Amino acid sequence: MAIVTADTIINELHLNISETAQIQSLINFAQDYIVSTTVKGETVADVVSGTDENIFNQAVRSIVSSLYFGNVEQSGFGIQSMVLLNSIRNMYQGGE
Repeated sequence: MAIVTADTIINELHLNISETAQIQSLINFAQDYIVSTTVKGETVADVVSGTDENIFNQAVRSIVSSLYFGNVEQSGFGIQSMVLLNSIRNMYQGGE
């Protein structure tokens, strides 16, 4: 299991390495959010193993990017994040 790291996101978004702590905090939030909205009482590893690692990582990237750049919409995360979150929920719960 290779969960996306702060260094990976910093490189992808061309951010300064001094942003590592903030990006890691956003990653932790995104992972907790994904898990808590998918299933109660499970871990990141449980959700990733029950879904798709690439989709999970892309959802984390999308949420982190939205929060970091202030692109969160009034009604919540953007459409990309919502599609990924729904895919994760469906896969985990056996819908796909």
